[in-house]
Amino acid sequence: MRKYWLALVLLTVTGSALAETTPIQWLEKMNAAYHQSNFSLSIIHLQRNHIQSFSFEHGIVGEDKVVYINSLTGPVSHSYRINNQVTYIDPEIKPYRVESATIVIASPAFFVDKEAAVIANYQLTLGGQGRVAGRAVQLLRLTAKDEHRFNYLLWLDVETSLLLRYDSYDLNNNLIEQMQAITFELRDQPDEKLVKLVNSDLKNVVKAPQVSTSTRWQFNWLPSNFSVAASDSHRLFTTTQPVDYILLTDGVSEISVYVARADDVAFPERLITPGGIAVARHRESGIDFTVVGKIPLETAIKISHSMVLKQTN
Repeated sequence: MRKYWLALVLLTVTGSALAETTPIQWLEKMNAAYHQSNFSLSIIHLQRNHIQSFSFEHGIVGEDKVVYINSLTGPVSHSYRINNQVTYIDPEIKPYRVESATIVIASPAFFVDKEAAVIANYQLTLGGQGRVAGRAVQLLRLTAKDEHRFNYLLWLDVETSLLLRYDSYDLNNNLIEQMQAITFELRDQPDEKLVKLVNSDLKNVVKAPQVSTSTRWQFNWLPSNFSVAASDSHRLFTTTQPVDYILLTDGVSEISVYVARADDVAFPERLITPGGIAVARHRESGIDFTVVGKIPLETAIKISHSMVLKQTN
């Protein structure tokens, strides 16, 4: 009987402590845990009718923060990050390296170091508790402050505060995307493969050019807190046609914009892909403005109509 009451008291104290933790404190704890922990996950990434699986390794090797991601379905591909150097290895293209704090993939790092952007664009509320990968988790709701971005549900591990699952929903509450851990392992030391990565020197890796935010186009309207994160001009591989590319972000969501000379290829002016991605094209004065992103379709349409060439003095 004494053991029963002791367990009940401990459970009550733990539950009370969780209830007193604010949503912002949960985000802060998630960030700290991610940067300080050695762990591995098996992940599934679901986008409506498409599913992928990955293994995800994170570790601290000396003074280096290392991430290694390996695809478990489809073509064999790898990516890894050592501090702010990300290398992508894919059988279809030559390996290349970019300077970035994150690997572009659905992972437990998706919301790391984004407190300011989350607080600016979302209302944060705590939900109940549940289980993911056999572990107790706390639900955190991110409800968009306007109609120009989607909502998220985050499940944070109660013991470590690491993100084990997130779901994204459109304005009609349809599931757009889900990242979920299937297995989770916390380690005292980094995995041996991460140590080997730090000490390896991959040959024949192409270093991508520095990112520029300069563009000859301007937007007469953007959703709040969105700004240009990157811009370049290049030729399309298939047609050699020149195209301007602009990446917009609010710190959480990303929107790609393409500007090219209009051609005779038939393409719908607006559509939602099976993966929930909005595509809007606006043609004006022989120029196609195409906006692509996991955003409401009406938002993509409005952005595509807002672009003009910058005035030069």
